[in-house]
Amino acid sequence: MKKMLTAFTLVAVLTAASCDPTNKITPTPEDTFVKLADITYQLNVYSFADSDGDGWGDIKGITQHLDYLDQLGVSAIWLSPIQTSGSYHGYDVLDYYSINPKLGTEADLKELIDKAAEKNIDIYMDYVLNHSGRGDWFNSAISSESSPYRSYYVLSDNWSADVYAGRVDNFVGSSNPYMGEWHSVSGGDIGYKGRLHFLLDWNAKTVTVTETSASAQVSNASASKWLWIGSGSLVGLYETSSGIHEITIDVNTDWGFLVRSSSTSWDGGTKWGGDGSSITFGKPFAINNTSPADITFGGQQIWYFAAFDSSMPDLNYGPYAEASQSAAFNDLAKSADKWINMGVNGLRLDAVMWIYQRRASANASFLKQWYDRCNATYKARGGKGEMYMVGEAWEETGKIKEYYKGLPSLFNFSYWWTLKDRIGRGKGNDFAATVLWFRDQYKPFRSDFIDAIKLSNHDEDRAGSDLNRDKNKMKLAGAVLLTSPGKPFIYQGEELGYWGTKSGGDEYIRTPVKWTVDGTVPSAGLNGKVDFNMLTGSISVEYQTSHEESVLNTYKKFARARNTHPALASGTMAEIACSVNPIALWTMTGGSETLLVAHNFSGSAATVSLSGYKLNSPVVANGDISVSGENLTLGAYSSVVFKQ
Repeated sequence: MKKMLTAFTLVAVLTAASCDPTNKITPTPEDTFVKLADITYQLNVYSFADSDGDGWGDIKGITQHLDYLDQLGVSAIWLSPIQTSGSYHGYDVLDYYSINPKLGTEADLKELIDKAAEKNIDIYMDYVLNHSGRGDWFNSAISSESSPYRSYYVLSDNWSADVYAGRVDNFVGSSNPYMGEWHSVSGGDIGYKGRLHFLLDWNAKTVTVTETSASAQVSNASASKWLWIGSGSLVGLYETSSGIHEITIDVNTDWGFLVRSSSTSWDGGTKWGGDGSSITFGKPFAINNTSPADITFGGQQIWYFAAFDSSMPDLNYGPYAEASQSAAFNDLAKSADKWINMGVNGLRLDAVMWIYQRRASANASFLKQWYDRCNATYKARGGKGEMYMVGEAWEETGKIKEYYKGLPSLFNFSYWWTLKDRIGRGKGNDFAATVLWFRDQYKPFRSDFIDAIKLSNHDEDRAGSDLNRDKNKMKLAGAVLLTSPGKPFIYQGEELGYWGTKSGGDEYIRTPVKWTVDGTVPSAGLNGKVDFNMLTGSISVEYQTSHEESVLNTYKKFARARNTHPALASGTMAEIACSVNPIALWTMTGGSETLLVAHNFSGSAATVSLSGYKLNSPVVANGDISVSGENLTLGAYSSVVFKQ
């Protein structure tokens, strides 16, 4: 049953000077410090810590700073992708079985796993299942129909027909892929070297190409029809009769050609090509200007689908109900086996909603097969309990709930969207009810769900920017995160009060950690996109460690409270209904204890009268907190937790 507050009082303005100093709250830290809370720290390996001075963060750098993460109270570290890739961020994996040499070696990873385990810290790997980079698998797949990797990707020589016929498994029979596009590549040997005769029949819109030993001609500078051959060779044809244009030339191209009706513009339908197939010498070949593909001489022009970018071709697992039987699934699973058997205890799965293009049921089916396979490996290795796995489905709560059929944990994006909205509006009294509503959505799909709560991450504008770079708001957000039910994730730099937006590039939200007041930061991988105006000495770990009221120390003390109190770590939340608009109130109950949690989401002090609650045993607090009888006063953006 919810407890109702009585004698509600809202104090619009209350300065520290107006409070009775004898009534101010100063909690004493707990003597014991164990890790109950399962707090995870998300870090970008390339920008966290540089062990060798080459400007790149690396795995050894993490190992060297395990004490920092231990003191922050984390029990797991989520590493950004560390496998060999084509970019700094690592989400275009080229080899799932190897470590990016810029980040370290397998021995470095094993050392990190072992050293972290000594501090009761697990290592989670970021795994990219929706797509790979354009590496050996992809290049082999497009080179030959007999390639063992041919089925690994979403390939077609006539994608519009395949989509229309429902043959694209990733679309689950639909013609709507929601996001992404088809890109063309050369499949096999599609070029030509030798002398050819071209006959363009503009009346019939066909081109006939014939091998010949006749004398070669020079390009016609006065032509009205042109050939675009290879990588930029423009050749003018001769009009030999009405609508007939011809030329004999030497060709040396590794792909093919196009027809152009203008020598200066590609616009207005002036580019003419084929349907994705190759010509047959001596036979007319139809051209079009509506969806013109390169006209090739042999092999095959192949199209591949990419939900994100042409450098990241989507992987193909076949029909979702049978995904675990596909070659791609089993190869990816074998690569995961390698890291799990090395000691990795969890996986963060990237972009899971795009594996089967936002079809929740299909994605959940795939994810259950993936989880069961990895969990079996984990248990066979001797892992404790069930393997942790969290999916990134960037949707609102109501749309991700079905994914819990497949995974034990999902990121709750709505949690942060709600929190920043409420802090922005100075409204806290419906926050607990909203969090409980989120949790109620998940229960029908998985009773033991693990709600992965977070503020911002590597793909979002930083929480600090969303909170207008206000340190008091940042401390409040951290305190709320660490007193809410679920599994909290802290993103690299969030605990230091970092800000940054994506407007100038994603690098600006992946800023390096500044460890010392005067030291350098690992910025080589970020293309020079680092806000050094933010990275002053006062935002460094060294400076904030020595200043009690810093953002870092606020995170530390609330993490410590969560780690030492079962009620905060894994307890059950109950809303306390409150009509004082800025104040968020709830209880957390777990083990043999109940805790009262109170936060002020506004920039002005507020007072609430609490009847039936104990206000004499504070566990942790931030900001100006005072108690007078049943009255609790929270200063602007303040937080407090009491034992009951």
